[in-house]
Amino acid sequence: MADSDDDSVASFKTAEEISPSRGKTILPLMSHELSSLERKLNRIVYIQQADAAYHKALNDMRDQLSISVIAEPSLYGRHRPVAVLVVATANQTYVFDIQALGAFFPELKKLLEAKYPRKVVHYSHRITDQLFYKHQIKLTGLSDTFVALCVARQDKSACSLPEAISSVLNIPLRELLCDEVTGVSESRQLFTARPLSGDQFRFLARMAILQHQMHDRLTFGHICAGMQRMSATFSQSFCRFRNGYEVAPYMGPKSRFGFQYIDAYYNSAVGSLPVAYESDHAEI
Repeated sequence: MADSDDDSVASFKTAEEISPSRGKTILPLMSHELSSLERKLNRIVYIQQADAAYHKALNDMRDQLSISVIAEPSLYGRHRPVAVLVVATANQTYVFDIQALGAFFPELKKLLEAKYPRKVVHYSHRITDQLFYKHQIKLTGLSDTFVALCVARQDKSACSLPEAISSVLNIPLRELLCDEVTGVSESRQLFTARPLSGDQFRFLARMAILQHQMHDRLTFGHICAGMQRMSATFSQSFCRFRNGYEVAPYMGPKSRFGFQYIDAYYNSAVGSLPVAYESDHAEI
C-alpha cells in the first residue's frame, strides 16, 4: 500500500479520543525522584549534527541495560517520518533532531536494531511500523509500557503515554503537557516546526524519563510483585533459625533448603504474552 501522508489528522485520533474505563494502578514518584527529574530537565542534550555530542550520546546509550525511547510524531505510523527521536538513559536525556540530521545514521540505526540495550517504548506497534516503513529500521529489544499497563490492570483500553504516566505516577495531566502539544498548530503538535521551543524540549524529555520510571514501577511493583514476594520469603529461609547449630545442617553446598518457597511455575501460572513481532517480521 502506498503512503498516505495527506490523510486527515482526524482519521488517526481514535486511540486518543476513546474515553477508557480503566482500573487504578497508582505508583507515585518519591520526592527525591521528582527532584532528580527536575535536574535532568535542566540539562537536556540537543543533537542536530553528527558531532562529539552525537557520538558521546551513542556511547552512553550502548552502556545501558535499557533506554527509554520516544519518536515524534509516531501516532501515524508509516504515514509520517520521525521528526525527533528522544532517548533517556540513566545519565542523560538526548533529543535527536532527525529532521535536521536528515536521516538515521548507521551507528544510531544499528543501536536501535540491536537486542540490547532494551528499548522502553509506548505503543510499540506504531513506532515499529513508522521506523520500518519510513526509515528501514527494524526496532528490536522492546519492552512496551502500554502492554505492561494492560497486564497490570487487566484492561486493554486505549491510553496515550501522557495519560498513562498521569494515571500511574499520579501526576496531573496538565503538568505533563505544554501549549504546543495542546494547541492548534499542527506543525507544533507534530514537532516539525523549527526551532523547537523550550517547553517542547522539556515535554519530550519529561515523557522519556517518566516513561522509563513508569515501566519499572509497573514491572517490578506490580507485574512481578509475586516474584518479589517469593524473593523476600526465600531470602529469610536461614534467618528464621535463631541458633547457629539449628541452621548448620541445612547450609551444605548442595542444600535445597528454602527452595520450597519458590514457585518454579510462577510465570506459567500467571500466564504469558506472545512476542510475535520479531518472528512474524523475520522474512520482511
